[in-house]
Amino acid sequence: RPCHVFDQVPDNPTLASVEAGLQAYRAGHCDSLVAVGGGSVIDCAKAIGARAANPWLSCRAMEGLFRVVLPPPPLACVPTTAGSGSEASIAAVLTDHERQRKLAMADLKLLPAITVIDPELMLGLPPAITAAGGLDALTHAVEAYIGRSGTPFSNRRALEAIRAIARWLPRAYEHGDDLEARLQMALAAHAAGEAFTRTNVGYAHALAHALGCAYGIPHGLANALVLPSVLRFSRPACEAKLAALARAAGLGSARESDQSLASAFITWVDTLNQRLGVPPRIAALRSSDISRISASALREAHPAYPVPRLMQQSDCETLLRGLR
Repeated sequence: RPCHVFDQVPDNPTLASVEAGLQAYRAGHCDSLVAVGGGSVIDCAKAIGARAANPWLSCRAMEGLFRVVLPPPPLACVPTTAGSGSEASIAAVLTDHERQRKLAMADLKLLPAITVIDPELMLGLPPAITAAGGLDALTHAVEAYIGRSGTPFSNRRALEAIRAIARWLPRAYEHGDDLEARLQMALAAHAAGEAFTRTNVGYAHALAHALGCAYGIPHGLANALVLPSVLRFSRPACEAKLAALARAAGLGSARESDQSLASAFITWVDTLNQRLGVPPRIAALRSSDISRISASALREAHPAYPVPRLMQQSDCETLLRGLR
């Protein structure tokens, strides 16, 4: 049976792209979906499937936890980037342009039925996309681990992802034709996806979503831009966990104090950003937008995100001002 191709998915999938994909799904008389692409493609496919199975429910009506009533048609995923972990998660994140915000659907029914990881599909990725994807995976692993909802399984997978990212991301960035580096980064992104889908994420994601909505910054890059600042804010409440991440990344020695290792980990994240070409400031950020972006991020994060330390509006605004 022939397939029907839908390839109109933007960098940050929108409600409109889901509806266009749904029309293509119906026009092709389809009965299943295959998502070949990065996290945006996979998230869009999840939402198309949810709409196809529940035509009386909009994506807005299915926003939040466990609001997908009937199971979507089977979804197979073939990730072509190593970052989002969407092929391992129960979530789909969409941009709602009309309301100027990100919308997240999360339901066990959205978990893909099949995932095929083929590192050869990633050999042609430009360095900037390799960096953004890898730093997205890093953020997933870090926020899964330092949050308050960790489980033995999520903690193990997060630490495994950190070990692999520390070893293989610079190599994949600098040697894009290294098949082993591509494979290990794909597996690391998958591990990080398995971790965060069980724990939820934190302030880096909330800020990245708000910045992506305001300025169209790709999600992985947005995460990378804010992660060090979020870690510095969170550190008083999760120093021991940051030290454990430092050990997983091969920093320092087992004899060093948690305080020293926590500092080393945050410094390592900053240094990794620099090595991978992430700018130290958010060029698009306007001072007049800071209050609105902060409010949007905190609305997303509270109360669902199990963050280690609560952030007030003034804290968030101070953090963003430091990135201008």
